[in-house]
Amino acid sequence: MSVEAFVRARQPEWRRLAALLDASERLPIGELGAARLAELVRLYRQVASDLNEARSYTANPELLGSLNDLVGRGYRFVYRRSHARRWREATRRLFTAEIPRSFYAARASVVTASCAFLVGVVVGGGAVLAERGNAERLIPSDFFTESPRERVERIESSEERIVSVGDAAAFGAMLYTHNIQVSFLAFAAGALTLVGGFVLLFYNGAILGALAACYWLDGVQGFFFAWVGPHGALELPAIVFGAAAGLRLGRALWLPGDVAEPAALRAALPEVARMLVATIVVLVLAGLIEGSFSQFTGRTFPHTLKTAVAVLLFMLLMAWLFVRRGAHED
Repeated sequence: MSVEAFVRARQPEWRRLAALLDASERLPIGELGAARLAELVRLYRQVASDLNEARSYTANPELLGSLNDLVGRGYRFVYRRSHARRWREATRRLFTAEIPRSFYAARASVVTASCAFLVGVVVGGGAVLAERGNAERLIPSDFFTESPRERVERIESSEERIVSVGDAAAFGAMLYTHNIQVSFLAFAAGALTLVGGFVLLFYNGAILGALAACYWLDGVQGFFFAWVGPHGALELPAIVFGAAAGLRLGRALWLPGDVAEPAALRAALPEVARMLVATIVVLVLAGLIEGSFSQFTGRTFPHTLKTAVAVLLFMLLMAWLFVRRGAHED
């Protein structure tokens, strides 16, 4: 076949591919339609084959250059979209299947870490309910500038602390950065010492329990649960999750059982990594809630509404991570 005959036979498909690529650059991918996308991929493969065939007919730089440019445009479209789809699918699978499966597999570590935290809450709260003076021994002094009732009256009678999206975002960023640091400290303590993770969880639980008891004794427990609940429903479990991930890794490091330590670590690391990813995501969300919704007084959002939101968030978090679904088995 002569070069001229080759060009005449193939040129309609080249022009059609160019037109489809022009359309793909003007329109969102969803508006191209499945039929045109399939046609574009088919034409790209055909033109790539035409380019190889053209090289056997001619060395004409104009013809080869134009075909090469067309194939390059097609390649960027096809493989960039394929790469993006693979990333979207991998992300979807991570959050819908792999992370929940890892938490379900590590539920013993999560329960153990939760118990250490809850025992601290009970001990701290019980100590303050038994003797209010114990609050000063358990709670940092910064919290004793005023009584819980005085603090509630001041906050509820003041202007709202958050007046713009920028304020909420800045405050939230500071909060979730700090909470991530606390979670990684709990993770490191659990991984390196095992006992250190339990101590840190118990200590933080005791502070929370003592604070809750102080508000309870002053009769303003509704404010406390509404103030802490919306973000605490995510933040506190996330800190426990960070410690649980550390305990899971620490068990593989220090108590590998019948398998060799390197094998135990290799088996634990993917699970631990997924738990830490979930912990960070949940803490970022908790920080954003704490920097915005949690800060509003009862004048804007009633305490019952904020408490109901806290319960809903906690239930959704537990359902995501621990309710068995088919995706967990993939």
